[in-house]
Amino acid sequence: MKKINWFFIIVFFFIFIFFFNEKIVEKYFFYKISNWIEKKVDFDEFRYNFPGFISVYGLKVRNKDTKFYKNTFKADKIFLNLDLNSYLFKKLVIINELKIENPEFYLEIIEKKIASNDNKEDKLKSTFKDNIGIAEKINNEVPDKVWPKKVRDINFLIFKSHIMNGKAFIKISSIPNESKIKLSSFEFTNVGNDKKFQHYKSALEIMLFDIIGRVKDFDKRKILEKAYNL
Repeated sequence: MKKINWFFIIVFFFIFIFFFNEKIVEKYFFYKISNWIEKKVDFDEFRYNFPGFISVYGLKVRNKDTKFYKNTFKADKIFLNLDLNSYLFKKLVIINELKIENPEFYLEIIEKKIASNDNKEDKLKSTFKDNIGIAEKINNEVPDKVWPKKVRDINFLIFKSHIMNGKAFIKISSIPNESKIKLSSFEFTNVGNDKKFQHYKSALEIMLFDIIGRVKDFDKRKILEKAYNL
């Protein structure tokens, strides 16, 4: 009986410390995001309200080893409504609602000319590398990253997501001018990384297509279509 009582006391203490201490939640939240996207994440302000309401102001995802842009992404405000019960005790983490206000996406593409393998003289082909890790993977057929096996495999599902008043900035190394694009507003339902639902990468592809479709410069759009094999 004493062992059982101590177990519940320890669990309650952990829950109390973790979910009532905003600083601990903040550090854990950004640690998980940074590991997931493999980029440094900064922010201006973090607010947590029990049981699962999180607001982040001035979020910035930093680029690394890039030529033109300091950030990959930034947003004035991100709001999440988490299902606390799913986060603590279930394998499928539920996010009831996600709102992203005034996001800015920064797309940077480096084009390089290399010798072709078709044995023709003076024949060059273009290869592409971007700051979001997609173009190089497509052009060089880089295999998917093999993640270490987890003790507990946790998937996530976002019931509703809203992305409002977005902008995109595009710079291609072979073209001097920058493109600034006003994006559509997006609403997605039931998006996650579980096979039963729409994969979040499909939602990202929809947004990427929207960005490319709004580029007015023909030469730039042609390069984007080559880079992403569209």
